Amino acid sequence: MYSLVEVCKKLGLDHQTVQNMCEKGRFQGAYQTENGEWLIPEFIFSTTRKQNEKAEEILQRIDRKNNGGRDETDISYISAKIVADFYEVTLEKVISWIKRGYLSGKQMEGEYLVPKEEFDYLKSKRDKDSTEEEIKKLLGSDFILDCDVEIEE
Repeated sequence: MYSLVEVCKKLGLDHQTVQNMCEKGRFQGAYQTENGEWLIPEFIFSTTRKQNEKAEEILQRIDRKNNGGRDETDISYISAKIVADFYEVTLEKVISWIKRGYLSGKQMEGEYLVPKEEFDYLKSKRDKDSTEEEIKKLLGSDFILDCDVEIEE
């Protein structure tokens, strides 16, 4: 039997969604224990726990290879607050970038972190970006650096 947490991980769904599926009888043979924990039979899924473990092992090897042989513990992180300060946006904005996959990152002990190497790369790209300078040359004295644009609905 799989626990609710294991099924969430297996299907890539959040806790509430899988719990609702259990309550609606979407998993044949699933039942709730006396303490309220849902158990879902393994036979419902096309892969076994052992196959999942093997797949996870293979994916970890691929990740290590893609990280140049480094594992997760070799990666240094910086606070998402540093990224927010650099881009002059709110911390919530940076967190939304992480959640949407626009920026790599993870949450650890209540704090969002961004890989330092990725941040350094983005900083170097921004430092080399000459778009603003080209606009200044083109517009001359009409160029305004900080302008707020309001869009009416």
